[in-house]
Amino acid sequence: MNNPLLLPPEVNVLVTALFAGVVLRQYLARHRVYQLYWALALGMAFLATLAYILMIALGPTSASGIIYFRLYYTLGGALMPAWLGLGSVALVSAKQVTRLLFIGLSIASLLAAWLVFTATIDMQKLGAIAGTPGTGTLQPGAWLAAVIILNTLGVIAVVGVAIYSGIKLLRRQSSMGGLRTSNILWANMLILVGDIINATAGTLARVLGVQNTFWLIMALGWIVLFAGVLLASRRSSVAKHIEQSETTQPARG
Repeated sequence: MNNPLLLPPEVNVLVTALFAGVVLRQYLARHRVYQLYWALALGMAFLATLAYILMIALGPTSASGIIYFRLYYTLGGALMPAWLGLGSVALVSAKQVTRLLFIGLSIASLLAAWLVFTATIDMQKLGAIAGTPGTGTLQPGAWLAAVIILNTLGVIAVVGVAIYSGIKLLRRQSSMGGLRTSNILWANMLILVGDIINATAGTLARVLGVQNTFWLIMALGWIVLFAGVLLASRRSSVAKHIEQSETTQPARG
């Protein structure tokens, strides 16, 4: 495609496709449920950005362009942050808790998708969407509350797990004589920073009207976030030692 406005989204397509493929391969090899949720979130980001490019190529206001816009907004704007947060929660939670959250999020995702696909579109803004995230294209409605709730819960999950992991691992480190910090702590910090960068891209577009840098900031955010995802998939020798010491420690009567 020769449209220069599509170059940053095309970079995001390549980045998210690579990341989703790597994490999905890790899940197939190790079967860690948090890797599955992160792969789903990255896959949503890939499909959302691909839908955006197809929308521009086919004409945003065409029948197919409108469908691709709704798909882009559903996956990228509404669902992806929440599923990313579920992956973070699954990293530190019991299987039963993660399963319940999965069921709840699945139901909420279906509802959010239905609200976005039935929301009214400002066709004038849709026609000028190329190079921007499309802020304000959907007229306010029930979909907005669903998106805000899902995004907020996703951010809270990522931030909460990062803080929880940091406190817990630093305490363990101190109790074991100053061993170096586990990869899980740094992984969650990178995921947190990447998530904040992505959120900043949306905030700049929505609040300050700075939309022409959205896709470039998103690409940076995904790179940082993916570094955290990769680091979380590597179990450090310290983490293994901590787990082994906890399981072999004799009970105190």
